[in-house]
Order: sequence, then structure tokens, then C-alpha cells
Amino acid sequence: MRVATGFTLVELVMVILLLGVMATFSSQFIGIGTQIYGDASRREQLMSDARFAMERLNRELRDAVPGSVRVEDDAGMSGDQGTCLRFWPIATASRYLGSAVSAGLTMVTPQVLPEQDRDLAIVYPLASPALPLEQGCLYGQCVAAVTDVGSPASGALSLTVDGAFTQDSPGRRVYFANQQVLYCVRGGSLWQMAKPLGESLTSGETTQLMAEHIRPASHYFYREPAAFNQSEVGVRLEFERSGERVLFNHKLELLNVP
Repeated sequence: MRVATGFTLVELVMVILLLGVMATFSSQFIGIGTQIYGDASRREQLMSDARFAMERLNRELRDAVPGSVRVEDDAGMSGDQGTCLRFWPIATASRYLGSAVSAGLTMVTPQVLPEQDRDLAIVYPLASPALPLEQGCLYGQCVAAVTDVGSPASGALSLTVDGAFTQDSPGRRVYFANQQVLYCVRGGSLWQMAKPLGESLTSGETTQLMAEHIRPASHYFYREPAAFNQSEVGVRLEFERSGERVLFNHKLELLNVP
């Protein structure tokens, strides 16, 4: 005699309850894992974008003419704190021979020759806190326009500038520049702007977007006279996106000396 087999109603209800509990915990586990992965991805993307901007700024500043770095506000006024950072990238550089206190200059031929009627020659650029570099240094005139470039001969190059330098550089260094670069934080974004020297360059212009999602602050670039020397500038940027925050507080240093 065959006995009928099957599941009772109580057994079916218990199975359904157990499956429901397992499904609930599984969905929560998957949801938490997905959320953790999403948060980590957003944070990594935010850090990647921030690192790119900081590395670009750091590399450009390392090749800046000493004394040309200025912390400015939105109006272009220099100070110890501001939303903008201005500097002159080095086009080429070398060591000069003899004295620079004259209208002529003889120097060791650099790999990249200075350009006539375009480059400015800079000798001993110790910046004055009250003046831009082209308007005067601590020891007087330190910037002059290149008006004539001779032909290299025996490893030396002679050139003529439109004025005499007031002071010789202790290391006989001469720098050349023809561009100005301005980094500004505006509207939660970091912008990089560049123009030839002598042209107006304000924080209202937009050229290259370097970073986004920057939290508002009273200033982003700063100098601390008691803790920083003339070749150091601090930058503090806090990035925020989708609830994730990353803070970068770095000291940028110029590798060049006057």
C-alpha cells in the first residue's frame, strides 16, 4: 500500500519565511556592498581629479622665475592670502659672464636661445612685496627686454637689453620669460590662464579648467612670513562631491634661486 507524501501547510509557511529572511539579508548585503563600492569609486575619482590639479600646479611652479610668484585676490592685489596665484614660467636660463650692470650681456649659450623683442631677461629677481617683478626688485631694476641676440661663438652668446641691471646675481644666473600664468579658484573650480607678458590677465578670464567641486573658502593660496621663505607658497583646497570630501594642504616650493 502506497502512502501519500507531501508538505504540510506549516512546512510551506516556514520555508517561505526562511526564504524571505534570506532574501532580505541578501539584498541588504548586496545593497551595502554596492553602496561601499560606489562611495569608494566616487572618492577615488575625486582624489584623482584633485591630484591631477595639484601635480600640474606643482610642476609648473617648480619652473617659475624666482621672485615672480605672487598671491593675489580677485582684484589682482598682492598679499599673504588670496584666491589666485600668478607666476612667470622660465622660457630658458643660463649663467652670464662678467657683469650684468650694463646694456650688454654675455652668457653661456643655453640649449634654448632667448628670443629678440619677445623675451624679458631677469637678473637677481628678489621681489619687492609692494611691486610686481617688472616694476622693480629689492635692489632696483632686475628685468629688461631683449632687443638683440647675437650668434653663439665658442660656447658664449652675446645679447643686448633695453636697460642696465642694478645688481649682479651672486650666482651669475640669468632667466628669460615671455609668459605669465594665473591660477584662480572661482565658482568652485580651479582655472589656469596664460598670456604673454605685458598683456592684461585677470581672474575673470577662463582658459583651462583644472579641477572642480572645490568648497568655498576665504582664500586658497597663502604665505606665512614666519614659517615660509620667499620660495614657498601654501595651497589649501578642499574638494567635495556626493558627500565625499578630500582635503589637500600642501607647501609648493620653487626649485630655482635668484
